[in-house]
Amino acid sequence: MTSEERFGVTDDGFVVKGIDRIIADQQSRARAMFGDDVDLTSGSALRKVMDAAAVDTHELWRALESQYYAGFVTTAQGPSLDLLGKDLGLPRRELRAHGTIGLTLSGSEPDRGYVLPEGTVVETVPDGPAPAEPPPALAFRTTRAVTLSAATATASVEAEAVVRGPDGNIPTKSKLRLQPAWVRHNLNLGAAEVTPFVQTDFEGGDLGEPDGVYRARLLGVPRTVWTQEALLAQVLDVNGVRDAAIFDPLGGVEATRRAYGTFRYGGRAFSRPRQTGSPYFFDIVVASEPSWPWTSEKDAVPGVYDQVLKTVKQWRPVSVFPNVLAANQVDIGMRATLVVEAGHNEQAAKGAILDAVRGSVNRLRLGSGVLYSDIVLSARTAAGVVDVQNLRLRRFAPAFGQTYYRGATYGGAQELSAGENLVLAPDEIAQFSVDSSMVDIQVVAR
Repeated sequence: MTSEERFGVTDDGFVVKGIDRIIADQQSRARAMFGDDVDLTSGSALRKVMDAAAVDTHELWRALESQYYAGFVTTAQGPSLDLLGKDLGLPRRELRAHGTIGLTLSGSEPDRGYVLPEGTVVETVPDGPAPAEPPPALAFRTTRAVTLSAATATASVEAEAVVRGPDGNIPTKSKLRLQPAWVRHNLNLGAAEVTPFVQTDFEGGDLGEPDGVYRARLLGVPRTVWTQEALLAQVLDVNGVRDAAIFDPLGGVEATRRAYGTFRYGGRAFSRPRQTGSPYFFDIVVASEPSWPWTSEKDAVPGVYDQVLKTVKQWRPVSVFPNVLAANQVDIGMRATLVVEAGHNEQAAKGAILDAVRGSVNRLRLGSGVLYSDIVLSARTAAGVVDVQNLRLRRFAPAFGQTYYRGATYGGAQELSAGENLVLAPDEIAQFSVDSSMVDIQVVAR
């Protein structure tokens, strides 16, 4: 039997027997049983019964194929993927509920703009008389920056729940307010007040993450208890963490696995394995999502630092201590001239380009530089854009830097030459804002 005639489980996977081959095999068996003169034309009763049975047999083959591939993380789907994740101890995460909220400004000063940055925190408040034991407030974060003024006193913005799950699916009648602790630390409204309200029902919190995202998480699950990869997987799963990296001066969280102690000079060991009980320190550099608080305040969104520290404490061996540090966020800007076709809305083209660049830059990980070619490609994807000329990338010095690992730049802004890539240090992460003062884009029509 040749390799083309093999069906079922093979070296190349599961091979389904086609319906044409099933029908041919049935006709062969019918001739062997009833003779070569048996009527197998399309109008015969035997042929109709055999064709119906062939369809059922083919469906059985397809079910066997599905069952075979359901046993592998790379090919399983839906409930089968959930079962594999349960075996690995990593269930499918629920999504964050999302919806639209409105913002209304009152008591504003003339000729002043009030900027509510991306990540502005709003929370639910009980409607009616305050109960003796009010339910816990549900927090939501805006996904865009909004500017309000006396001339533009209302605006709409997308928001998503801080905590995953169906609790974030709030209706339009829900009452909201700006989170007092967050406002106290991040805004200066003066006598003005901003009142949020729900414009559309929040939804999506009862859904699970897509198969592709869940599969990627399962494929990255470490099979060891205490390694850099295992610890990093736990840190990346914390709410508010955009990216993280582990820096260990000895090259590994568990120093005893390295080559220390194997070199001998004059009959003495170069170093000895770490004794149980002796302290060992390493650094975890964490990049948080925009405007997510670093430390927890009373009645505020849980801080990234506290959540990461709590997670690591549950995993670390005895006398191993983490030093959780905030990554250096580098604001990225650009200067360029865009050539658009005549008839296209120049401002719409500029907005589309800024959104595309924002998505491209904000997906970068710690230490990943901003490539000139990626920015050009993102700009060229906007409708009506013909050319991108004199593009120069800009960077602003990282603010509130807490770490320094070979190459972080401090002291001022910098504009690169045309065609030059922006290189970041291992503890730096790029951040692009569409309303940044470092963005200077001129649009001309062809």
